[in-house]
Amino acid sequence: MRLATYIIASVQRSGTHLLCSLLRSTGVAGWPDEHFLSKPSETWEGRWVSPSRMAYVEGVLRQNTSPNGVFGTVVMWSYFDRMLQMFQEIPAYKNLQGAELLAEVLHRPRYIWLRRRNRVEQAVSWAIACQTGVWAQKPREKPHPRAVPKFDFKVIDEWLNRIEAHETGWANYFRENHIEPLVLFYEDVVACNRSSAERVLEFLGMPTAAAMGIAPSTFEKQANQISQQWAAAYLKQKGKRQSCRANNLDCGRESRQRKAFRYPRR
Repeated sequence: MRLATYIIASVQRSGTHLLCSLLRSTGVAGWPDEHFLSKPSETWEGRWVSPSRMAYVEGVLRQNTSPNGVFGTVVMWSYFDRMLQMFQEIPAYKNLQGAELLAEVLHRPRYIWLRRRNRVEQAVSWAIACQTGVWAQKPREKPHPRAVPKFDFKVIDEWLNRIEAHETGWANYFRENHIEPLVLFYEDVVACNRSSAERVLEFLGMPTAAAMGIAPSTFEKQANQISQQWAAAYLKQKGKRQSCRANNLDCGRESRQRKAFRYPRR
């Protein structure tokens, strides 16, 4: 018997590793992870050597459901459409779309929208992770970056634009499908692990007493002095560029006004 299913809807660098580790430690919230992550050129059954796509989906649900019947998964907007497409290619689901499709496959999941208030820091974190290849770090575990990260304003700005577009995508999906998700923010999860887990359990209709057994997170916050320096440098350059654009607009407006002005005839 399935008690509850949930989707942690998010954008990269919003703390999904942290939240999932907290929920897994309760023993009653399933084993949430990015079970349906896929690249455009691959399939789940091909990547994980499963007899069929349906067999893979059924295996994920079976193996990651806690004894009390709770299943959770993480979905990033970056591959949300690809995930829907792969579900829809299963004959049993070919006539379903969007939220209706997920309701059928994942047994009417509830949604937890994990976000980040400081999107500049999120973009910086994404830029650094892409360069170093270090996406999560556990206590006392020495990271092995594949490269030394280098600050690039344009790269961070592109990630920031992507974050805003992906957040808008989730917002539109929830609005269009009349879904009211539980909204959590990365900063709050970092500040208070237990209360964040309790909010999720309560949202799922489960006793919050289960949160008493939460183990300390197995992941460390990756933000460091470099992250802070990059965020400050980005904001400084962003301010200068906006100021320059504003000045250029003012100069252009003043030039047009001068051209339009005619001295009165004497």
